[in-house]
Amino acid sequence: MKHKQYGFALVEVFLVILVVVVIGVAGYLVLNKKSTGKNGSGQSKTSNEESASQAKIKHLGVNLDYYNPATNKAGDFVFTKAKFTSGIQLLFTDFGYVIEGENTDTGQDKANPQPTFILPLGSKVYSPVDGEVQDVPQLYSSDYSVMIRTEDSELVFETEHVINVKVKKGDKVKAGQEIAEVSGYSAHGYDGMGLVEIGVLRGGNPPEHLCPFDYLDDSIKDETINKINALKKSWEEYRGDDNLYDESKEVTPGCLTQDPIPG
Repeated sequence: MKHKQYGFALVEVFLVILVVVVIGVAGYLVLNKKSTGKNGSGQSKTSNEESASQAKIKHLGVNLDYYNPATNKAGDFVFTKAKFTSGIQLLFTDFGYVIEGENTDTGQDKANPQPTFILPLGSKVYSPVDGEVQDVPQLYSSDYSVMIRTEDSELVFETEHVINVKVKKGDKVKAGQEIAEVSGYSAHGYDGMGLVEIGVLRGGNPPEHLCPFDYLDDSIKDETINKINALKKSWEEYRGDDNLYDESKEVTPGCLTQDPIPG
């Protein structure tokens, strides 16, 4: 009888252990399922993080290439020895570049909220992202801005100071699609060339401006950064002035700050 009771006891212990193991495995599977979609730190991705991952710049918005001495161009950018009466002697101005008060409308120093390109009139401007045109407002300068929102993102991607706009509010666009031409705004200050800016906007009125080069898609990131750096170097060499750009101030190529700049 004692042997039978001992045998039953072993069976009961085995059953208890089996139940504990089953419960443990089930719990692990449930927790693992919940953790699907977590980021590298083990924290669940928020909807904002997921949206941000979709909001990527896949085209710079203008045609930039490496400088070719034979054509005196870097893509659509034309090199010139002429002194710009605007006071800023650059074909490309970084996000966060401090514009001195003597060159601003207010007379106060101003951090440039959007990278700025100086290009010949008639140069094409392209959509930087895949998305939908949110608005095409006319600006104080009598030209236009094309504002594009990507799917499921709070960010707005802007090309500012353009003319001959080819899209309208509600249109679906693809990155690299021609949407306008460079505006003649400030052409009097840049030896007859036009000005266009790209921007990443967040929030209300006025919005915050973010460093666009933090939103480059991996498919163009390295090449775009290399071309921006090459443009700066070639421009300095062409102008014979190594101090036009101060790379030591860069926090990332194309941006002198990663802090948001008020609109």
